[in-house]
Amino acid sequence: MQQGDTPAPKFDVRLEPASVNEGEKLSLKCHVSGSAPLSIQWMKDRRELKSSGNTKITFVGGMACLEISSVSKTDAGDYLCKASNAIGSDFCKSRVTVRGNKITVAKPEEAIAQPPALVCELSKAVADVKWFKDGKEITPSKNIAISTDGKKRILMVRKAEKANIGAYTCDCGSDKTTANLNIEGKTSEGHEEDVGMKESCDIKIFFIFKYF
Repeated sequence: MQQGDTPAPKFDVRLEPASVNEGEKLSLKCHVSGSAPLSIQWMKDRRELKSSGNTKITFVGGMACLEISSVSKTDAGDYLCKASNAIGSDFCKSRVTVRGNKITVAKPEEAIAQPPALVCELSKAVADVKWFKDGKEITPSKNIAISTDGKKRILMVRKAEKANIGAYTCDCGSDKTTANLNIEGKTSEGHEEDVGMKESCDIKIFFIFKYF
């Protein structure tokens, strides 16, 4: 709607659907034209949003922006940006999806020529991961080393022995996966996540966990 030379607000760049990993930054942007003064209002699931510790709302040069520095699953939903002035209003919407941590296992042949370790790669560097063998939590020992390298969580078996045969689980809290570790010559089900190795030697083939 327009009155004389005073235009009502109109979004010429509208919000788009967004999908982010849990813990990552969410940025929603749209651009509106119209006569000043313009009032901008953000809403999520019909509840108004304000700038707070984790949420920043700005409006500069016609660009309306909402940023959440570290999203959680509760940030998923329908977002709306509304622009108003004395003549009228306009709005645009975005559906935001937050992906939880999900783990997949690479095929053993994809892991050849990597360091001798079981590696869990995270989507974010700050996350708690626990390792289990046959349902029992693993703690560092003379033969087992657990370390962190950026987004990677590494479990190293220094010497492969019969006692190391079993099902190893990487658990990030919201998701987990298990792969079987077998010694060469032992019975194997032949699953692609099974890992073969020679008895009493360093592990040469391992599996990789990846978040996406």
